[in-house]
Amino acid sequence: MSMVPSSIGPYRIIEGLGSGANGEVYLAEDTRLGRKVAVKTLSALDSKELTEAKRWVLREARAAARLNHPNIASVYDVLESPEGAHIVMEYVCGETLAQRLRDGPLPPAQVLEIAVQLADALAEAHSLGVVHRDLKPGNVIITPKGSVKVLDFGLAQVRAVEPGSTPVRSSRDFTLDGRQIGTPPYMPPEHLMGDPVDVRGDIYSLGVMLFELLTGHRPFQGPDAMALTMAILTQPTPRAGSGNAAVPPALDAIVFRAMSRLPQDRYASAAEMADDLRRATAGPAPSPVVSGRDAVLHAPTVSRDGRRPLPVGRRRRVFSIAGLIVLVGLGVYSAVARGRPPASSASATGPPVVAVLPLATVAGDTQGESLATGIADSLISSLTRVRGLTVISRQATLTYRDRKQDPAAIARELGVTVMVDGALQRSGDRVRVTLSILRPGSKIVSWSNSYDGSLTDLLKLQTEVGEAVVDAFSLALTSEDHQRLQQPPTRNIDALADYSQARTFLDRPDVKDNLDHSIALFLDAVAKDPRFVAAHAGLGAAYWRRYLATHDIVWSDKARDAISEALRLDPSNAAARSSFAVILSDTGRKTEAIEELRKAIAAQPSADEAHQMLGRLLFEAGDQEEGLAELRKAISLRPQYWSHHHNLGMALYKAGRFQEALLPFRRATELQPDQAWSYQMLGTTYHALGQPEQAVSNYLRAIQLGHSKAYSNLGTLYFEQSRFGEAAHAFEEALKIDPRSPVAHRNLGDVYAHLGQQVKARKYYEMAAQLTSDQLKINPRDARTLAMLAVYEAKIGNRRAAGQHISEALAVSPTSGEVLYRKAIVVALAGDGDAAVAALEAALERGYSASFASKDEDLALIRSRPEYRRIMAAAR
Repeated sequence: MSMVPSSIGPYRIIEGLGSGANGEVYLAEDTRLGRKVAVKTLSALDSKELTEAKRWVLREARAAARLNHPNIASVYDVLESPEGAHIVMEYVCGETLAQRLRDGPLPPAQVLEIAVQLADALAEAHSLGVVHRDLKPGNVIITPKGSVKVLDFGLAQVRAVEPGSTPVRSSRDFTLDGRQIGTPPYMPPEHLMGDPVDVRGDIYSLGVMLFELLTGHRPFQGPDAMALTMAILTQPTPRAGSGNAAVPPALDAIVFRAMSRLPQDRYASAAEMADDLRRATAGPAPSPVVSGRDAVLHAPTVSRDGRRPLPVGRRRRVFSIAGLIVLVGLGVYSAVARGRPPASSASATGPPVVAVLPLATVAGDTQGESLATGIADSLISSLTRVRGLTVISRQATLTYRDRKQDPAAIARELGVTVMVDGALQRSGDRVRVTLSILRPGSKIVSWSNSYDGSLTDLLKLQTEVGEAVVDAFSLALTSEDHQRLQQPPTRNIDALADYSQARTFLDRPDVKDNLDHSIALFLDAVAKDPRFVAAHAGLGAAYWRRYLATHDIVWSDKARDAISEALRLDPSNAAARSSFAVILSDTGRKTEAIEELRKAIAAQPSADEAHQMLGRLLFEAGDQEEGLAELRKAISLRPQYWSHHHNLGMALYKAGRFQEALLPFRRATELQPDQAWSYQMLGTTYHALGQPEQAVSNYLRAIQLGHSKAYSNLGTLYFEQSRFGEAAHAFEEALKIDPRSPVAHRNLGDVYAHLGQQVKARKYYEMAAQLTSDQLKINPRDARTLAMLAVYEAKIGNRRAAGQHISEALAVSPTSGEVLYRKAIVVALAGDGDAAVAALEAALERGYSASFASKDEDLALIRSRPEYRRIMAAAR
């Protein structure tokens, strides 16, 4: 504490009481009224900050002075002096809750008394638009008479902050030296992530305080600020009753709800919380309703196609013996038509984008499940043949087999405007298919019908169902369209049965022996009907799955041959061509893949996923403008699909067009807010733009959603700020989640190298190189992976191998800014400053981030060179 002044205005200083985040507190006497007061004085600031600081504190303190409540320490006065700004507050005798906690937890009955008073104090402040933002045991005093007084409302937030409003975050969310207002153990998750805070932030802080009073310890702990933040954002919210069996269930439930991770799951107001606390004080009462969403935050489960399903309730498929009851998740949906087509198929927001969900079947009916698979597959095939519709691939809808999401959630995740849902019931050799067309945006079932047939008539039934659903879209079909719809996939009923069962097995390749069964059944199907195009394509998909599992090139050759046969039989089959393009691309034959995708689009111009893949491949091949055009075409065909926006953002990011990349990444997070990857890239883009606050906020959001790579980026940001302990913690967390991540190993190596632990650093660099070499066995022509391997080899001193691999990377992608930047690192680590400067200049010209480069310790060799300063200045 600095030297104590003798007086401040009319207040005679008696002694110093302590220091706070923004200044020092003194006990003083008001010489006019003869009473003791507490005077808070701002810390010394430079002249540039002082004027704004005075305005800020005086404005906030004057607003807080409106508070008049027995449980709030009053603000009496605000004044200015040559030394700065001062807030004069009520002086409260007593003991802080922090001091009281030194003796351990308090009795639950006493905690209840304290809790009611605190909730009342917050309710009063919130009713006047004042949010405390730093509620903690050290800011609450218990007077000798047992009353509670909340201190330090003088630096609170004064805004319209009702739940559901959109408070705007400003520089006032930080202390005068740039630190965030608040004390991390008591700060709500949204505050830690840099999001706006409303009254529910104080409710969270109160919940944490009550938990600590009841148990004697805080709910979340960590050895440093980084670990504590991660614990608050990712660990399950604990129950106070688990740490203290004496806590009454009603009080336990109140505290748990107040500490909910999501603001909407907490009490909407402190007054509501106070009411529940009073009921708990009065005696046993029904526990408050507590959302289960915050009880456990699991890492997201990754589905078979790599997407993360939403964490929502499970819906069962129920069928009665007498007949079929179709539960298609309609909820508030109302059937407005039966057997009649809707008035219009076009969505008001864009072209019709259709998803056919897997048909529901009776649990345990394996034959029925196979039939349902075949009918859904045939239906997708029929819709795909119709121009004017964008139809989602069958693989993309497999996640929704068990109807774990409601229709609106499914539509949002897939980016569709229309869904075909339904069920199949089998009784003996009779089959009933019930279908509905749902429009999630309007919450209407716009069409529904049932179709009956026999197993021997299955081909006819499939054709009938396909034509009916196509008719339901009220599209003008040509005679050629009608002719295509009349063509069944096969006329051999046994081949169709084999195919349907094979598809069912292929849907679950994770189950032991399913892949073997699938391959065998597809082979049976093509043997029974050699012209069965879908069976050849399915066989190719099964072979490719086997290749991905074994990396045995024999299976990739078989996959290519099977799909080639499908295309020989039906050159216009866009789905088969797209599958063929995936195989070609993943085995390094990018040029051929591009050609196949062009043919697929010619056959089916509305194939949005083909446009997206073509755009990515063209961009990687150096044709950036055409690549971007294809990516934008994919968005125009399926504007509500987050992945298309994300891929456009990725291309713009790789081109160094960071400001432009922000918009598609933001749009992706709006369309799919529970999807972590776009938050990760939004943070990375802000990082590249030199905006660390926004970068950290988005990295933390991605981590909260379960994205391990965000730990690496967060660690990199801390490393750049010389916060090596926090950087190491972040990198170690990344490695725990993904032990085979080369980047996480390299990052830890960099930390230990900087700390002078060279042996430990080398171990991590060598592991990074080994893991990257393993990745190249799958695609030896991946330029980015080759370039990263070169960097790792350079770090362990293997200059020859590093030079060879960076040359191979440049041969594949000679204009890639990222690859050129890796070359700059490789040659800099080898001691060739001239080559490093030249490579860096080329990388920056092709869009690599100057912000990233300016902080990279691997370029230390050239940082003092005039040429380095020149090209960095030009890049900025």
